[in-house]
Amino acid sequence: MAVTYEVVTQVIEVEEVPEKMPESPWHNKNVETIKELLDEVASKIQGAVVFRDIYFQHGDRKYAPDLAIVLQGSPPIEKLGMIYKVPEDGPAPDVIVEVAVSAKALGEALGEKPEFYGGMGVKEFLVVQALPEKPVKFWFCRLSKGERPSQVQEVQLESLGITFRAEGTTVRVFDKEGKEILPPKLQLSMLREELRQALEQLSQERAKREELERKVAELERKLQQSGKI
Repeated sequence: MAVTYEVVTQVIEVEEVPEKMPESPWHNKNVETIKELLDEVASKIQGAVVFRDIYFQHGDRKYAPDLAIVLQGSPPIEKLGMIYKVPEDGPAPDVIVEVAVSAKALGEALGEKPEFYGGMGVKEFLVVQALPEKPVKFWFCRLSKGERPSQVQEVQLESLGITFRAEGTTVRVFDKEGKEILPPKLQLSMLREELRQALEQLSQERAKREELERKVAELERKLQQSGKI
């Protein structure tokens, strides 16, 4: 008995994604540190999304910035692949942050990327220069105003209402009221330390109270024995 099999072929179009070089542990550490801070900021802004290492395409060019923040109109993450097309998939990021941990990376970040990001519609562009064992430096520009990146001491991201400051090798972020923004892990660590100190203080106060009660009871006993009370 002859058996006939029907073969169905389907052509699937696969979008080519440029190969991205592996990150160094130092680069990854610095990017993650800044991402934790930006995630905390974005958590208070409805609709804001922080992207890491996703390609943004505009026209026939694409780059994968270290961090990109889209405040409103971003498509659901689960519907995105590795490429976010502007404007087909959604609006351009409001802010892009690149972290440069070498002179070569700094040159690349300050080269043609600002022009591309500006043409895509990005408003603010920040480069964090974090060379090993060197103080952190900032390069910043408002692309929406046609600026080119220049080195600055402090960065005010108007889109997010925050300020970046560098203290040695540490990046600190503050809100409009000047209150420092801390990542959740650090907040939890600080709260745990406050709780430990409070419990220790309560323990000391309890011990002091118990000692005073003991002394009062002992004195009362002596006075009773002497018939004075």
